[in-house]
Parts: sequence; C-alpha cells; structure tokens
Amino acid sequence: MRWLTMLLLSLAMLAPAMVRAEDQRVRTYRVEHNASPAGHNVRSFYLDLIEKVLMETSAEFGPARLQNVPEDVPQARLLAQLAHNRLDLLWTTTNRLREGLVTPIHIPLDMGLTGQRALVIRADRKAEFDKITKLEQLSQMKACQGAYWPDTVVLRAAGLRVVEFDWIDMAYPGLYDGRCDYLPRALNEIDGEVASIGDKGVIVYDRLLLSYALPMYLFVAPAQTELARRMQTGLEKMVASGELRRFMESHPSTSMIFPLTRFQGARIFHLANPDLPEETPLDDKRLWLDVETEANPRPKS
Repeated sequence: MRWLTMLLLSLAMLAPAMVRAEDQRVRTYRVEHNASPAGHNVRSFYLDLIEKVLMETSAEFGPARLQNVPEDVPQARLLAQLAHNRLDLLWTTTNRLREGLVTPIHIPLDMGLTGQRALVIRADRKAEFDKITKLEQLSQMKACQGAYWPDTVVLRAAGLRVVEFDWIDMAYPGLYDGRCDYLPRALNEIDGEVASIGDKGVIVYDRLLLSYALPMYLFVAPAQTELARRMQTGLEKMVASGELRRFMESHPSTSMIFPLTRFQGARIFHLANPDLPEETPLDDKRLWLDVETEANPRPKS
C-alpha cells in the first residue's frame, strides 16, 4: 500500500499546479465580423472596448481573446445565433424582445450616443433641411433605415415616414435616387461612415438632431454566465473611474465629435421610445452623455 500512499501524495502536490494551469487557459469568445464598409469605423470602437475590458479583468477572470466569426446576415439572424450559443458576444441596440432572448449588460457602451442622431443628406438639399423647424415638416420626408433596427419603431411612433433597407450600405444609393431623403446616424458613427462610403454628393447635416433613448448594449449568449459577470464587472469599473468617457474621447473613431459644443445651436427633436425595456437605467446619470446640455453650456456667472 506504500505505493498508493506515495501516488496520492504526488497527486495532492500536483493539484494546485493543475488548477493554476486551468486558470491560465485562454478563453476564446466568438464575436461576429461583418465587413460592411459602413460599419468598419464604429466596429473598431466596440471591438477595442471589449478587448480592453477583457484585458483589465484578466486578473480576476483569466486571460481571454476574441475570435472573429465572419457573418453577413441581418441583425435578427445574429441575435438568433447568439440565443442559440453560436456566438458569445454581440453589440446592438436594445428592445423588449431582444432582452428576453439574450443576456443584456445594462451599461450603454457609447453612453447613449446611438440615440442621438444627426442626418446624412444630399449636399444639394441642405437649404431644404435648413428650413425645417418642426417635426411635422420632417415627417413629410422619408427616412432611410435598416431593416430590424429598433429605432425604426421609434421613428414611426413619432409619425415619421421610413423606408427600410436590408443593409445600411444600400441606404446611400437610396439617398441619390430619391427612395429616401435623409439617413439618421448616431453621432459617434456618422463622420467615419460618411468618410468611408460617402462622397462629395452627401454631407453630415448636424444642425438638426433626433434624440431618443436607445442604449447600445453588449449582449451575451445565455450559456456564457461567467462572461456576462466579467463584462458587467469591467464596464462598471470603467464607468466609476470615468474611463469609459475618456476612451470615447480618445478613440480614433469617436474622438472627432468632442467637445460636444460642435452641436451648439442645433435643432433637437426629442422622440419617445415605446419599446424601451423597463430595466433601462435612465436615472443613472453616470451612464449617459447629455448632448443638449454639453452642446449649449450656460455662461459662467
């Protein structure tokens, strides 16, 4: 029996090393990769943010990396893949249905800028948009929108006319041929997007903004409970320290919108979001950028 005793002692000595080796195993998380030219710039922001969170939580949760899964499908199908654990992570805007299918991290990755929208318009129509002072005037025009986007519900609920396209890249030709008149795009994505796929025929029109609550969340596959805790922990730390805003101010794809005084004097139409989940943390002011207040600062007394 002596050999059995020695074997058990040896295994006991090896056990901590085996645990440490398991802890250091690099976890791989699958994230969709869409090569759409329109989404390239803003995609880099979200990827870099996720990688930063993974790195800064490695001491607690272990090393991790992202694996790009090439996908070229609409948002609805991506969400289905996430719900069936064929993807691990997906950033997208929220609504009640989405939060019932997959696990949301209730921290807006862009501090609410997805719901703060300037317009892409044809350059030769700028004078028309300069005359718009009421939502009723804008409702006479047609907005270009992506199919399955939650904000399509917001625009229609406000009485705005919408023309849907399967891919955002297809909306730009729609501006040229008259199928639609304007393309609302988030403040943190509009400049890079127009620079990537626009031309001299279209401009960023930032004198009129549409404002509504539409947080861009990180959604996690139902089976990835540890990953959900990890992302929640890392993002909460970034919010508490102010690092999330600093990250936005310094990232190449979003830095150009700061300071927000660029939008000073813009006409802002506030829209309600009828499909906003009750769990949305609207009262936590740390999570949201107040574009209207920052764009129009009060003079110091």
